[in-house]
Amino acid sequence: MLFTDRPRYSPRALAAGGVVFAAFLALLVSLTTKEARTSEAEQPAHHLSAAAIIARTPEATEEALRAALTEAAAPESAAAAAAASEATAAAAPPSEPLPPFVDHEGTLDKNQTLSGALGQFGVDGAQVNAIVQALSPHFSFRLARPGARYGLTIRTADMRVEKFRFEHGPLEIFEAYREGDELKGRAVPVNVSTRVVSAGGEIQSTLYEAIQASGESTGIAGSMIDVFAWDIDFYKDTRPGDRFKVLVEKVYKDDTFIRYGRLLAAEYQSVKKGTFRVFWFQGAGENSGGYYLEDGQSARKTFLATPLKYVRVSSGFNRHRKHPVLGYTKAHMGTDFAAPTGTPVWAMADGKVTFAGMKGANGNLVVIQHKGGLTSLYAHLHRIKVKRGQTVDQKQIVGTVGSTGRSTGPHLHFGVKVNGKYVNPQGLKMTRGEGIARKHRAAFEALRAERIKILEGVVIGAPPPIALAPTTVVVPLPDEEPEWDAGPPDP
Repeated sequence: MLFTDRPRYSPRALAAGGVVFAAFLALLVSLTTKEARTSEAEQPAHHLSAAAIIARTPEATEEALRAALTEAAAPESAAAAAAASEATAAAAPPSEPLPPFVDHEGTLDKNQTLSGALGQFGVDGAQVNAIVQALSPHFSFRLARPGARYGLTIRTADMRVEKFRFEHGPLEIFEAYREGDELKGRAVPVNVSTRVVSAGGEIQSTLYEAIQASGESTGIAGSMIDVFAWDIDFYKDTRPGDRFKVLVEKVYKDDTFIRYGRLLAAEYQSVKKGTFRVFWFQGAGENSGGYYLEDGQSARKTFLATPLKYVRVSSGFNRHRKHPVLGYTKAHMGTDFAAPTGTPVWAMADGKVTFAGMKGANGNLVVIQHKGGLTSLYAHLHRIKVKRGQTVDQKQIVGTVGSTGRSTGPHLHFGVKVNGKYVNPQGLKMTRGEGIARKHRAAFEALRAERIKILEGVVIGAPPPIALAPTTVVVPLPDEEPEWDAGPPDP
């Protein structure tokens, strides 16, 4: 059939068909909108169907499309983040476990306690107390000085102290160490060498300057004053032109000088009092030795010329002295020795302490009863070092110089009674102790000749001292009072 032969529709039929098609479209749109609303109520925005998205407003449609795109990209982003995390972990070095033990070192600061020093490393008070108790037979931490070095090893698992080391000085080293669950303490032996040297000098102004000029340190002055204390007052008796010669031990740790040891021989040529020589001697089989004069007499006398070092007499024995505090005449029944606070005070002779404490204007007072009806008194002390009833030896420290009681400044008031009556201490007649026993006489004379030869070989002003063969010993050394050096006496 030709194209021109197709059937023709009337205008009425065409209009009716348009109406039917429009109704079909309206029904389709209505159904689509209802489905979209139902899905939106039940699903997240990024899970909506395309029909639901079309049915929305333009703004809602844009938001829904963005959410859908974000969710689509999320799996890739998560995978990338996980891959980056794995790469970072692979590149970082593996963390090392803590060591089983950790070592610490330090120095004791001024006014710092042991608890404060160790507490900064996590050591608790109970462990500090255990260290103190372990070392108490060997060292008292009340005597610890600033600058002392310490080290400790701590177990990291429970912060337990395994080892503690305390160096109070080159020859004072102590350790606390673990033995099971308990800390034990010990003094660490130190190898030192002792060298014997000789030196000499001439006094132009003070003994200290003369010793320094000889190439030695002023620490040797204390030893010289000690051995000549019974015959020479180094404040009153020293004169320009006096000469000295000494043979002395010097203690070394490795090649470092630590301190002076024993003075083996000494000579003092006094312009005022003549020449004195003393020699240290210990007889074979004897438990102790002592200092003896050239003729074998003991250098030790029954009483000391002065009861302390580095002093000057500020007020002598005077029954008609005007009192510096009270302002009226009052008998001064003793001798005042001006000295710095803390200067050690010696017992003038062997005896027994009958009083030690505070007593009115005397301040801190020590009274000692000696043989032969003799009593000595030491007043205005800063510290008392003895107790009532205690037996003391000559030159034992009984206290330190102070200014307690009725006093205008630091000094020692030294008084002496004979049979209950005060006497001038400077006027006491003194006798020497026991000399060299007959059985040791030959040995003493041989030693004396050897040491006199060395002393005579010392040339005053010669720079290098004579050094004898060193010997090596192991310390701890026997307990003895530490050397005290207050410097030169007051002018």
